[in-house]
Amino acid sequence: MLSVLVLALPTSLAAEPPAAADAWDRPFVLASYAAVRGGSYAAGGVGGRARWEPGRRIGLDLYLEATHVDTPGGFRHDYPNGFSIYTPLQVGRFRVLPYLGFCDVISLVEPTQPGAPRADDVLIGAHAGVGMEFAITPSWSAFAQGQLDAYAGHDRASGDWTGDVAESLTPFVTGQLNVGVQFHIAMAS
Repeated sequence: MLSVLVLALPTSLAAEPPAAADAWDRPFVLASYAAVRGGSYAAGGVGGRARWEPGRRIGLDLYLEATHVDTPGGFRHDYPNGFSIYTPLQVGRFRVLPYLGFCDVISLVEPTQPGAPRADDVLIGAHAGVGMEFAITPSWSAFAQGQLDAYAGHDRASGDWTGDVAESLTPFVTGQLNVGVQFHIAMAS
């Protein structure tokens, strides 16, 4: 009996648990993640996204983030949101997802000086990146992704008793790293 157990052990350990691969067969995903951004400005925060994969080689995700931006003379909080189209490349439990999309950032600057005017703006842009995912169970996966963002918006300042929003558009380029978990939802049969 011991020899049967020893002979059976290597094949059972080598086989990928079928439940983990099932995560990629579930077309709907909800995710939460931590986000950091650097480049034209530094920011950090949290995000969430909803994803749909209508086929094996294409997917769409919608996202919303809440970030704090280091800004002298005020408290700046940004709300990046947008969508990405991606193509998953899968090997077992692991996937790589190149993607691109469009986005905007609702950017609010609250001055620290009482009575000073606000300097709010909406930045419009596009992004491209690559993500990596690892299926943990049939319902959960972990991911990391890096992207490059290119925005157009207005230079702003708010401090003392003045606030200023420039008239011309200025380009902003940032790099972003997101790390989080995803919940995969199966379709009801």
